[in-house]
Amino acid sequence: MKIGIDLLGADDKSKIINFVNDFKDSEVELVAYGLEEDLNKIGSNVKKILCTEEVLISDDAARVHRRKKDSSMIKMLEDLKNNEIDASISAGSTGAYMASGIFILGRIDGVAKPALATMLPTKTDHKFLLTDLGANVETKETDLLNYAKLGELYIKNIYNIEKPTTALINVGAEDNKGSRLYKDAHILLKENMLNFKGNIEARDILEHNYDLVIVDGFTGNVLLKSIEGVALTLSSLLKSVFLKNIFTKLAALIVKSGLKKFKNKFDYSEYGGAILMGLKKPAIKIHGSSDEVSVYYAVQQAKNIHKSKLYDKMIKEFKGE
Repeated sequence: MKIGIDLLGADDKSKIINFVNDFKDSEVELVAYGLEEDLNKIGSNVKKILCTEEVLISDDAARVHRRKKDSSMIKMLEDLKNNEIDASISAGSTGAYMASGIFILGRIDGVAKPALATMLPTKTDHKFLLTDLGANVETKETDLLNYAKLGELYIKNIYNIEKPTTALINVGAEDNKGSRLYKDAHILLKENMLNFKGNIEARDILEHNYDLVIVDGFTGNVLLKSIEGVALTLSSLLKSVFLKNIFTKLAALIVKSGLKKFKNKFDYSEYGGAILMGLKKPAIKIHGSSDEVSVYYAVQQAKNIHKSKLYDKMIKEFKGE
């Protein structure tokens, strides 16, 4: 299979370039999209697509696909549309990637607003899928139902969980809690999702009581950033505590392995990227600060998606086949 890698958009593109140069997998051919100066740093064993433009955070996301047709992001999405590659990975502007993906790749029939979805850690060894992460600030209850249907297919096919359980983020666990959007979404999920378990409060999502957690994009983005922020703050606080004096440093040596496991559990780089769920082709968004490890897991994610024929199954599901 062929996977497109956008060399531009990351905070440090040298890490993306290093990954491409070091990557070896007999099942995957990487296709690198970038400026001439970046492509010159990549070995001859990788297919290179020369681009003359770069999508910037300051660009109007809704118009990038028309105004920057020779950018790495847009040329990669065009190749994905035309089956030149099987999946795309970019660390560039999320808004531009999603908007351009909608215009170029198209939406799955029946999905009005594609969403961003990613796996997150829990206190156990299991992970759960959270969606939407901010692709849509305003949503309808039918959108939340679509996220649940798409997310369930992702969990089933990528993690081989036959009957994934679903919950809806809310301000309380009772059925009648929340705004009109969430009350209506609760009714739809209860009627249409066989393994819908009801509402869940944000403080409980890391308990791993559910495989899929549904939320509107505004709330989901705030929630995701809060989890990331708390994890970083806790890591920093623990480090300062154990480096306080000679006795705490000795204590740190004793619990070193445990601290490493804690850090790794909340390291987003090992969880792949966020999938642009609801598009007709697999596009994966990685963090702007992604390093070689992050890109590696995103490639593995793309590989699993392709092997499972996930997007074909999503399209068939929404056609009612």
